[in-house]
Amino acid sequence: MKNTLFLALGLASLLALLAFTNTSTTVQFAQSDWEGLKTKAISEKKLYFVDFDASYCATCRNMDESTYMDKNLADFMAKNVVALRVDVQDFDGVMWSQQYEVDALPTMLIFDQEGKLVKRLVGYKSAEQLMGEFKTAQLSSQANPVVTPQPIAPDEPMKRPETLQKPKTNSFKNGGFKSADMAETNQASGMGLYEVTVNKQASKGFGVQIAVFSSYKKVLDQADKFNRKYSKKTLIHIDTHNGSTVYKLLLGVFESRSDASFFRNDLRKDNTDGLIKDLSIMG
Repeated sequence: MKNTLFLALGLASLLALLAFTNTSTTVQFAQSDWEGLKTKAISEKKLYFVDFDASYCATCRNMDESTYMDKNLADFMAKNVVALRVDVQDFDGVMWSQQYEVDALPTMLIFDQEGKLVKRLVGYKSAEQLMGEFKTAQLSSQANPVVTPQPIAPDEPMKRPETLQKPKTNSFKNGGFKSADMAETNQASGMGLYEVTVNKQASKGFGVQIAVFSSYKKVLDQADKFNRKYSKKTLIHIDTHNGSTVYKLLLGVFESRSDASFFRNDLRKDNTDGLIKDLSIMG
C-alpha cells in the first residue's frame, strides 16, 4: 500500500512538472541559434539575455508562472532585450552550458549592447529583480557609448575635397600648388590614430572569441588593449549581419580545442570570458 502511494505521488509530481513545461509566457524567448541572436542584439544595440532551462527544473517553471508572466517586464524586454532560452538537455544546450560552466538551474546570463557578459544570475529572480539588472546593464554601456562610423555606399564614389581637387593650369607655381591649396588647420579631428599591420591569418586551428562589435573604432581599442596584455595573436574576423558589418575579436591561434580551453581558463582569472571558435569556418 505504501509503495503504491509513493508511486501515485511520484506520477502526480511528474505530470504536474510536464504540465508546467508547456506554459506559455508573456515574455517571448527564442529557442535556438546563439550566435545569430547575439549578433542581432549587437547590431540592434540591445541587451542579450540567455536563460538556461530544463523540463525537470521546478524553479524554472515557477519563474514561467510568475516572473515571465509580468507584462511590464515583457514590454521592456520586447524593446530592449533579445532573449534566448537554452535547454541544457539538447545537444547545443550541453555545449553552451559547458562553455559557461552552468551547474545550477536556472542560470541566466546578461550581455551588454557590445556582447560582453556583464551579469550571471542563479536561482529564482522576480520580474522587478530582472528589470533592475537589465537597466543596470544598459546604464553601464551608456557610460561608454559606442561610436559607429558611417560606411560609404559601395556604388557611391568618394568625392575629393575641394582643396585636393586638381587645380587649374594657372594654379601652379614652380611645380607646386599655391600656398592656399596646401594650407592646413591645427584643429584636432577624428577618433584616434592607429598603426595598423595587416597579415592574412590562415583559417585553421582554434581561438577564443572575446566579443563582437558593431564599431570599428571599438574593436581597434579592445584589440590594442588585449594585444598589450597577453602574448597571443589578436585576430579580427569581419562578418555581416542583416546588412550591417560586425567585428569579432579573437585571441590566440591554438592547434587544439583543449589548448584554447586552457587559455580561456587563464582569461577567466582576469574576469574575461569568451567562446572557443573553430578558425576553419572563419574564412
